[in-house]
Amino acid sequence: MSFTESIKTCFQKYIDFNGRAGRPEFWWFALFSLIVSVALSIVAMAAFFLTFLEWIFALVMLLPSLAVTVRRLHDTNRPAWWLLLLVPPVGFIGWIPLLIFCVLPGTAFANRYGPNPSQPQQGMGGFGYTQSGHPYNPSPAEGYGTSGYGAAQPEPSPESDTDERRFCTQCGMQLQADARFCTVCGTAA
Repeated sequence: MSFTESIKTCFQKYIDFNGRAGRPEFWWFALFSLIVSVALSIVAMAAFFLTFLEWIFALVMLLPSLAVTVRRLHDTNRPAWWLLLLVPPVGFIGWIPLLIFCVLPGTAFANRYGPNPSQPQQGMGGFGYTQSGHPYNPSPAEGYGTSGYGAAQPEPSPESDTDERRFCTQCGMQLQADARFCTVCGTAA
């Protein structure tokens, strides 16, 4: 994610506290905030009557900064409650673990807050489903009448053993019998 994409994304998700934000999105937005704050401070020093610009910028940046920080914590699989480390009297040193959490890489697979933001998602609206292999998203080759809602489901064969189910070791999704990779998180089966 580039500098401009990050700023655009953070302002589009102005008050979106759900989902995940990767390190580039968070740190580019933090750099943008720092650059504009320093520039406004210099302007305010040159012309004292323009100090209100600093306050307006701080108010405008409050919600998007909180939102991107919460999404960054979600990327590391931590709840937003960690932001309480910034509240006094803990806030004096509470920013240190919060900074460490924002520097750490996010989880490489889908976690309870959503899919990995740095990996392109396929299939149904970015929820990690592949083009086929999901009953509600048939591949074009299969056609829409052979699988999905309202389609006749094949009868299980008597020789198939239901105890032989396989599950992904990372995200817990059930794997197809011949799957080599998980269709949700991409882990090797």
